Amino acid sequence: MKIKISEMFEYARINADDLQIEEDPTIDKDRIRKIVLHKISPKKTSRRFAVIAVAIVAMLAAAIGANAATGGKLFGAIVLNDENRHLAEMPDYASMTEASAAPSINDVNKRSLNSTIIREGQLQTLNAGSVTNIELEEKDSLFLIPQLLTGNGDLVIFTKEKGAGWELKKGDKLSIEFNLDLTTNSYSDPNGEYMELGFIHNGELIKGFHSKEKSFAYTVTADEDGVYYFYAENYSAGKIIVESGIVEQQ
Repeated sequence: MKIKISEMFEYARINADDLQIEEDPTIDKDRIRKIVLHKISPKKTSRRFAVIAVAIVAMLAAAIGANAATGGKLFGAIVLNDENRHLAEMPDYASMTEASAAPSINDVNKRSLNSTIIREGQLQTLNAGSVTNIELEEKDSLFLIPQLLTGNGDLVIFTKEKGAGWELKKGDKLSIEFNLDLTTNSYSDPNGEYMELGFIHNGELIKGFHSKEKSFAYTVTADEDGVYYFYAENYSAGKIIVESGIVEQQ
C-alpha cells in the first residue's frame, strides 16, 4: 500500500505537540515527527486529522523498531528464532511513499531484486517484493525447512548448504511439503493462506501453482539433467508463517 501523505492532509491542520510516541530509546522520535510534518502543509491542515498523523508516526516508529530487531533486515523473509519470534505476532504496517501521480509510479518505486540463483534477465520481471535464500539443514537424507516469517510478495528459495541446489538426472523427482502456522498471528486466516510454489531449473524460474491452503506439497520430475531448487512466494495480503517442512530427493 502506498499512502500519499500530502493528499491525506490536504485540508488538515496539526500541531507537533499532538504527535506522541510510546517511549523507546532506540527510536529517534523527533526525527520521525519532522519527516511527517515536513510532508504536511501547515497552512491547509486542521486539528481533527491529528489522529492520522499520530498513526503515521506510530507506523514509522514500529517499522524502525522491527528493522532493529531483525538486525537491519526489514524487507524479505526471515528465519524465526527465540530473539525475533515476537515479530510473527506483530500486525502489518503500510509502507508510505510520497510521489507525484504518474503512469510509471509503480515502476519508479519498485525495489530492484537480487538473486544468485534466478537469472538476471527474468529476475527483474518478477512481481515479487524480495528474494531470500533459505538454507536447509540435512538430516537422514531429508532437508528440513525451518520456521519462517514471510510478508506479502516475499519469495523464498530453498537451498542446500552454501546455496547449492539439487542436481537431478532426467526422471529424478524432488518433493517439498510444509505446514503453515495459522494461530501465532491473530490476522492469519484459519482456513489457510495464498502461496505460489514452483521450481528453478538452471536459473529459470518455472511457476507451479498457487492456491489457498493450510499446508502445501509439490513434486517435480526432472525433464532434463540440471540443478533444481524449489521456491515459495507469499501471495496473501499479510504475513504467512511457515511452521515446518521438508525437501526430499527421490
